Amino acid sequence: MQDDLYQLDAPQSSEKSEQAILENLNDSQKQAVSAPLQNMLVIAGAGTGKTRVLVSRISWLIKVCNILPRNILAVTFTNKAAGEMRQRIGAVVGEFLEKQLWANTFHSVCLRLLRSYAPQAGLRPGFTILDTDSQSSLIKRIMKELLPNFKELKPSEIASKISTLKENRYRAQDYIDRGRLLEKNYFDEISKIYAAYEQVCIQENSVDFSELLLRTVELLEKNEAIRNLQHSRFKEILVDEFQDTNALQYTFLRLMAGPTCHVTVVGDDDQSIYGWRGADYTNMKKFVKDFDNVQKIVLALNYRSSQNILDVANCLISENNDRMMEKVLKGTNGQGSKVTIYNCPSDLFETDTVSRCIESLHNKGEKYRDMAILYRNNYLSLGFEQKLTRFHIPYVMFGGQKFFERAEILDALSYLRVLVNEDDDTAALRVINVPARKIGPKVVENLRAICQERNCSVLKAITLLKTYVAEGGNQKELVSLYKKVQPFLEIVESLKAKRTELPLNEFVDLMLNVTGLYTFYQEKDAKEGKVDAENSRVSNLGALVSNVKDFVISYENRTLNEDSLLDDNQDPLLTYLSNITLASTAELKEDGSDENTADAVNMMTVHSSKGLEFKYVFLVGFEQDILPSKRALTSDKYMNEERRLAYVGVTRAKTKLYISYARQRSLFGKTNPAGASPFLREVVRTLSENETKPYEISNALAFYS
Repeated sequence: MQDDLYQLDAPQSSEKSEQAILENLNDSQKQAVSAPLQNMLVIAGAGTGKTRVLVSRISWLIKVCNILPRNILAVTFTNKAAGEMRQRIGAVVGEFLEKQLWANTFHSVCLRLLRSYAPQAGLRPGFTILDTDSQSSLIKRIMKELLPNFKELKPSEIASKISTLKENRYRAQDYIDRGRLLEKNYFDEISKIYAAYEQVCIQENSVDFSELLLRTVELLEKNEAIRNLQHSRFKEILVDEFQDTNALQYTFLRLMAGPTCHVTVVGDDDQSIYGWRGADYTNMKKFVKDFDNVQKIVLALNYRSSQNILDVANCLISENNDRMMEKVLKGTNGQGSKVTIYNCPSDLFETDTVSRCIESLHNKGEKYRDMAILYRNNYLSLGFEQKLTRFHIPYVMFGGQKFFERAEILDALSYLRVLVNEDDDTAALRVINVPARKIGPKVVENLRAICQERNCSVLKAITLLKTYVAEGGNQKELVSLYKKVQPFLEIVESLKAKRTELPLNEFVDLMLNVTGLYTFYQEKDAKEGKVDAENSRVSNLGALVSNVKDFVISYENRTLNEDSLLDDNQDPLLTYLSNITLASTAELKEDGSDENTADAVNMMTVHSSKGLEFKYVFLVGFEQDILPSKRALTSDKYMNEERRLAYVGVTRAKTKLYISYARQRSLFGKTNPAGASPFLREVVRTLSENETKPYEISNALAFYS
C-alpha cells in the first residue's frame, strides 16, 4: 500500500484542525495538547479530563504535526479504554486513519509483537494464552504430581506468586539461585512448582499474562534488529494511567522508545492504589530522570465534582508526604451540597441509614444507577445486600463471577483452545471428560504416562494410540485405553475438519452441539429449575455465540496497513481466543456485557471504582482498622497508599458524597469497638476551622426524626 493513501488533510485545513481540536479546552489542557514534539509528563488530577487530553493530543499529532497514525503507539490499561480512545480519535481524524493507530493495552501490544516474532522469542506459532483459571488448574495439576501433600498454599496463591516473580524478572532458575535471599517461607515447594510450571508452558506452547510482558522485554533486549525496527516504527508513544505501571512495563516502555521517539505519559500519583500488585507510582519520577528534557504539565481543573467534595479530597490527600507535587483541585460545578458524614452507633444502623437515604433519593426522582456504595473490603457488602433486598432496592455487584469465568464458558473455550493448539494439555484435560464419557482419573493417568514416555501432549498421545490400533497393534491395555479415549479424539478431529467450512460464530455453535455441551448444560439447568432463565448456563453459551458473531463482524471490517503485525492469514479463532483472554474480567459483567444498563445501585470496592464516577456516592465503613487497614500501621508507604485509596473513593462523587462509619462493628460473631477513620478525623480537624465547612456531621439516629 502506497504512502499517499495515508496522507492527511491538505495544508489549508491545518488552522481549522487546530481550532477544532483545541476548542473548549482549558489553558493547561491546551498546553499539553499543542505542545511541540517532546517528552512530556502530564500530572492529571481526578476528574480533570485526562482522556480528553490524550485523545486531543493524538489527534493533534495526526492532523497538525502530520505524524502518520501507524507511527503512534498509545498504551492503556484496559481494552475498554483503548476502544473508547480509538473511537473518539476516529471522530476527529476519520475511521480510516484511526484504524492505522496502535492503541492497545500493554499485554495486547506485547501479544502483537510476539505473534510476529514468535520463533525469535522462543515460541512456536499459534501459541495460546493461559487465563487465570487455566493457570491455577495447571499449577493444581503440577502440585498433585510433585507435592501431593502440600496444602499450605492454594494454586491461585502460587499462580499470583509466579506472576509477581516474573514481573520482577525472576525466571524459575533465577528464583532457585537467588530465591532464598528473597524469602524463606515455602521456598523449596514454590521453586519446584515454578520450574515445572515453566517447563509445562514451554511444552504446551502457552504463555500467561506476565509471560507476555517478560518474554517481549527479553526479545527486545536480546534482538537488536527487532528493537531497532520498533524504534523506526514509532515516533510518538503515549501511556495512560502511568502511575499504575510496574517495573517490567516501565522497562518495556524504555526499550520501545528509540532515540528519535517522544514519549508522553499521563498519570496521577495521588491515585496510585495498586502497589499490592506491583504498580509503582515512582515510575513518574524515574521518567523525568531517565528521559531527556521532560516538560511537566499539571491538570488541576476538575470537571466532575462539586467544590465541597473537592475540598474534602484536597484536605485528605494533603497529608501524604510522598507526593510528586502539591496540586489543589478546583471545580467547575459550583460549591454544591455539603459532604454528609453519618456517625452510626453500629454497622446495623449504618446499613439501615444508607438504605433509607437511597430510598429517599429514589423517591425524589433520582435513578438507582446514579448511586454507588463503595467499601474497602468485600465482606462489608453483605449487610448492605441484605438491607437493600429488604427495602426492595435493586443492586448490581461488581467484582463477582464474570462472564468468561463461568464453568460452561471455560469449557467451551477449552475445546476451542485444543483446536488451535494441540499441545495445550491444560485445555484438553479440562474437557476430555466433559460431558462425561467414562474417561476417569485412571484413564487420564495412563494417558499421561504415555505423554511422559513419548514427551508429547495428551492429544498427540491419543493419536499415537489410534495409529497403533490401526496398524494392528494388539496389546490389550493399549487397545482398551484407545477405545476409552476414542470418542474425544473423534470429536476433535470432526471439528478440525469443519473449522474452515463455516463462519466462526456458526462453527462455535456447531462445536457446542457436537461436543454435547449444549445438552449437558440444558440438563444441568433443568435440574436447578433454570430453564429459560436469564442466568441459565445455556443462555450464557448462546451469549458466547453472539459475542463471537460480533467479533467476526469487526474482524472482517478491520483495515490492515503495510506495517501491521496482523497477518491477513491470521487464524480468526486464535485471534478471538487471544482477544477475550486479554480482556480484563473487570470490564465484563455477569451477562458478558460491558455496561450496566439496569436501574440498580452499584456496589463495589473502592479499588474497583477507580476510573468510574457516580452522581451519589456512599463511602461506607470509613473506620479505623478498615480504611486505613491494620497493615498500614506498619509503614508510611502503606499508610500513604491507603490515604490515596480513600482519596479515590471521595473523588468518585459528582453531586453528593456520603461518608459513614460505625462506632462498633460485628465480625465473626463478635461485636468490637470501631470508630471514625483517622483520615476522617484529620479532615474534620483541619476543615473545622473554616468559616464555611464543606461537610456536615449527622448522627444516624437523626435520620428517623
